[in-house]
Amino acid sequence: MKTRTWVCVLTVLVGCGGGGGGATPKATFEKYKAAMADKNFEDVWNMLASTSQQAMDDRARTLADAAAKSEGPGRTALEDQARMMRLSLDQMKKLTGKTLFMGLFEMASSAGKEEWEKISRAQFSREVVTGDKAKVYVKVDGKEETDAMPLVREGNRWKIDLQHEG
Repeated sequence: MKTRTWVCVLTVLVGCGGGGGGATPKATFEKYKAAMADKNFEDVWNMLASTSQQAMDDRARTLADAAAKSEGPGRTALEDQARMMRLSLDQMKKLTGKTLFMGLFEMASSAGKEEWEKISRAQFSREVVTGDKAKVYVKVDGKEETDAMPLVREGNRWKIDLQHEG
């Protein structure tokens, strides 16, 4: 499963309280899996590395600016996108990274049911830690996925790093 798939279904790859993340890469994956099962996207947001949250904030600002300036067919497309994220166009004009992230996950959980269910079947397989970076590999239906969930250590927590490929 590509990192981008984790983000879309996670789209990425992206704590259950306590500042998010886990004390180990495995703990972060287990928290992520539980939050995804509960569709608790706020907890998933809290598991993101600060650089990943900043990237989502930047993307949200770009989208909010486009919504504020939209006219004609472009406006209709943005209204459709906002509606899929369960937002109005006015709400999109005030978009934050967190709201965008949670909206994307809401869309993914509704649209990609098969991929969504795949996450619930994922089992921790192994982790590879190199300094402050880690990769978590999982098995789905007994087969190890070739792409890993990238993590980075922030302080004493492992966070999901959407800025790097798995």
